[in-house]
Amino acid sequence: MRKYIVAICLFLFFGLFAKPCLTKAQFSYDNNYYLGRAVDIAGFKPDESFENYEIKVLNFWQKGGSQYITLNPAEKVVDIVSPDLGIGAIQIKFIAPTYEIEDGPNKIYFSTFKRGVKGILDEAGIVLAKEDRVEPSPDQPASEKKIKITRVEESENEKFELIPYRTKEILDPNLERGLTRVDQLGSSGKKRLLYSVRRENGVEISNKLVSEEIVEKSQDKIIRIGTKVVVLSSVSGVATATNLSDAVVSTNYRRGTLIRITNLANGKKIEKTVNYTWGSSNPPSGVVLDLSWDILSELGYDGVSRGLDVLVEEIKQ
Repeated sequence: MRKYIVAICLFLFFGLFAKPCLTKAQFSYDNNYYLGRAVDIAGFKPDESFENYEIKVLNFWQKGGSQYITLNPAEKVVDIVSPDLGIGAIQIKFIAPTYEIEDGPNKIYFSTFKRGVKGILDEAGIVLAKEDRVEPSPDQPASEKKIKITRVEESENEKFELIPYRTKEILDPNLERGLTRVDQLGSSGKKRLLYSVRRENGVEISNKLVSEEIVEKSQDKIIRIGTKVVVLSSVSGVATATNLSDAVVSTNYRRGTLIRITNLANGKKIEKTVNYTWGSSNPPSGVVLDLSWDILSELGYDGVSRGLDVLVEEIKQ
């Protein structure tokens, strides 16, 4: 009997005094009001936004009040309980936007309520270096839900190059012809080159020379070349013409002797090697050479006179 009395009392209480549970139709009529309340309760900041939200009608007995629940950083869940709702509550779940972040060669997707580029990157734990480029810029909102980071690396690259030494040759009239003398050994120098290297996402974009410095000078090699002619013997006389081609016929020196011939009239000098001797016959008086016409021409012979007055010197080879 007691069980029946309790059941009747509960039926009368819920049927007569308690308001009916909230229905989806009732919420739809007043959803903007509760959505606004949920935004306030969730504590959205000026730099935050949500992409979507879900609404649930919860039917349970709870005293009036509201609470904000979050377990997932990409979601904010707000339960609103009000006496006006009767035995029930409204649960609104805000869902954060998902952003595509292209970080150099890597691409990630990250959900956050932040809408500014800087805030999104901060929450994603992405640190920017000073030279890195970001599109859109950090002070702009990521309106297209895409952020592109170009990792920029600037470094200096040092190189060294050898500076080859030069060889200087000095004609020395005091040094016998055919002889050389090294007065100074050559040594290479060293040059320091500094390049500024720029890489974007690991790919070299530019490599510019910014400074150049000689850290060690090169030293020239100095060689003295002798020009002094050593005369072993000499004779004077007349040089006559022969029809032999390129002939140097000597009355005094044997074949292979290097001689210097000087035209005493004009001072012209040439050096030739004796290639013929006079033979067994005696040369004309005063004649010391018989030369082909082209050699006489070199000495300035006009072809009119009997020959040239010449000085013939035996040269040390």
